[in-house]
Amino acid sequence: MPRKHNEIDRRGFLKTTAAGVGAAALGNKLAHAAEERPATQPAESQEVIWRNRNPEMEYRRLGRTQFMVSRIVHGWGGNESLWRRILGTGVNYFDTALGYGNLEVELKPFLARYRDRLWVTSKVSDITGYTKIDEGVQELYRKAMKAFLGKEEGHLLALHKEAVAKQKATGEKPDLRAVGQRIARLYAEMLDQSLERMGIECVDCYMMHGLEIPWMFDCLDIWETYAKAHKAGKVKHFGFSVHQHHKEVLAATVEANARGPWKIDLIMPGVNPESFDQLKPELAALKKQDVGIVAMKTSGIKNRPVDGREQRFTDLMGGREYNEWERGKLWMLHLTEDLIDACIAAMSNVEEMEKDTRLPSVKLTAAAERELRAMVKLEMAGACHLCGSCTTACPEHIAVTDMIRYHAYVHQYNEKALARELYAKAGYDPSRLCNQCGACADVCPSDVRISEILAELPLAVRA
Repeated sequence: MPRKHNEIDRRGFLKTTAAGVGAAALGNKLAHAAEERPATQPAESQEVIWRNRNPEMEYRRLGRTQFMVSRIVHGWGGNESLWRRILGTGVNYFDTALGYGNLEVELKPFLARYRDRLWVTSKVSDITGYTKIDEGVQELYRKAMKAFLGKEEGHLLALHKEAVAKQKATGEKPDLRAVGQRIARLYAEMLDQSLERMGIECVDCYMMHGLEIPWMFDCLDIWETYAKAHKAGKVKHFGFSVHQHHKEVLAATVEANARGPWKIDLIMPGVNPESFDQLKPELAALKKQDVGIVAMKTSGIKNRPVDGREQRFTDLMGGREYNEWERGKLWMLHLTEDLIDACIAAMSNVEEMEKDTRLPSVKLTAAAERELRAMVKLEMAGACHLCGSCTTACPEHIAVTDMIRYHAYVHQYNEKALARELYAKAGYDPSRLCNQCGACADVCPSDVRISEILAELPLAVRA
């Protein structure tokens, strides 16, 4: 059997207390953890930070960063001409990543002119996730689990949970120093690469890209390396994005913030109107810690038709049409009880820019709000919410959740080149490995047609 194709796995384990314990301790314990460090609460005496303010754009304080962020932020696509127009709408946050092809390099001349008007977040890809986890990190983690558990095979999340259970039962801790040291070294090296590629001296936030297993919080070398870079003036804030296993990762984040020395200032979770209810306890606990939250993947993956309700909503909105992407963002911006600060929008042309940047200021009547709630819930019913259960359950170790995401890049996002690049990095054909056992279907809460997607993907990226 091929060795761990889903090494789109992730993370490390602690020299102090187990962050993973937080992933297992939800509900009331989250609220308790959120209160343990009052220093994470808003500092009322601090002045907020404004950049590129426009009276026609809505803004929200981005947690304890004190930055007043536009409620729509730019995440992908476009060129310098479009970026200038986006800037003109009052958008003041651009998101990029080392793993987004040449985007950092393409932004360089733009940032040379407009850096002082923008918050810039970039992300270090393929260390703790995104398309893969660094092979050296994987090997070191499995070696640590061999020493601690007497086993190294299996999905990394399963190993993590087993290690947490043993730690809670015995008080023993795995030795993850080598894991943390490697991740920390790669973080520092890639931060320097990103700064050089963008032609800037400091990035507002340098995230871990795709944190999907919470053992990173048990590797203090990573935090110490960030703190050193922060002191040197290279980066202002620490954070991460997450593509799967959201509940475990967000719960562990609450614990890590409460315990210290971690101080996660900003997160970018994939959250949509359906998964929001499930993740609400974790999001609320993070907000209580004054963490900034920027939502991505707000429409889920593979929406279900809504049987003509679009026209009723259009009528309620005075004839203005909103597509499924816009409806998802409207829901996240206006119906999430102030837990979401902003939403990522991939604005690749002027039409998308004009539509997306108006969403924060939309006013919903009571009737329109009821219709939006009903319609979006119907759309989300058959969507993949990137929970990651299929990946964990797969006996062939296929990175199922990521393959579904690449399929969506082709068929929903119109990003075939990106899908082709990420698929090539995986290095295998999921349709050949899938044995149609049905394990993924058994655990999928949305009845996504996973086997069909795995069969279609190789053809879709080559077409």
